Amino acid sequence: MIVLGLGLALGAAWLASRSALLDVDNFEVNGLSTHSDADIISEAAIKYGTPLLDVDLGAVDTRVEALPWVKDARSARQWPGTLRIDVVERVPKALIPSGEGVYALIDESGVVTAKTTVESAPDLPVIDVAFDTELGRVEKAALPGLAVVAAMPSDLRPWIQRVLVDPDTGKVGLDLVGSARVDLGGVSLLGDKLDAVRSVLAGADLTCLAVIDATVADLPTITRNAECNGSPDATGNG
Repeated sequence: MIVLGLGLALGAAWLASRSALLDVDNFEVNGLSTHSDADIISEAAIKYGTPLLDVDLGAVDTRVEALPWVKDARSARQWPGTLRIDVVERVPKALIPSGEGVYALIDESGVVTAKTTVESAPDLPVIDVAFDTELGRVEKAALPGLAVVAAMPSDLRPWIQRVLVDPDTGKVGLDLVGSARVDLGGVSLLGDKLDAVRSVLAGADLTCLAVIDATVADLPTITRNAECNGSPDATGNG
């Protein structure tokens, strides 16, 4: 009788888990700021009416994380009938030219999250490297440039048209407004080097400025264009 009772109880529980009371009636998506719930629900690929107990949460997470703009996904059952999916979006930090009139957006890890037109592109630093990857993959060539973006002071941003990366050496630099260039060398001590660039731009005579060499943070130097013959090169504030 005891065994029979347990069997009946288990059978009833199993039947209840398949009933309309405990199936997927709702989706709750949390964490989105730039995309819609529908994008996540579609990628989760769980139909309404699926028994909650049958939902493979790990598979849902994997499918949602396959979206190039999703950094992390965690799904959970909320009884009686809701599948909750918590999402962390990737935040674009820079742009890479990826064709005529098109930019690729990359996050802080170099993952390509999306593509956009020049007209629709957000106001982010542009890293001048050859685009050579797919959505959801890391654009490794851009990583030295991302290090510059991460160290870049906000008040220096308006001066910068592009972040330059030498594909052979990994050395970095800046293309400034007005055609001048900044050499930063390797990615070590970038904060100090960029502070040196700020000091030069704030205090030096920028007439006919061609190159700011900040490869040695304590001794930035200026090179001027040939038409400024007679204007001395300068260090620090010139």
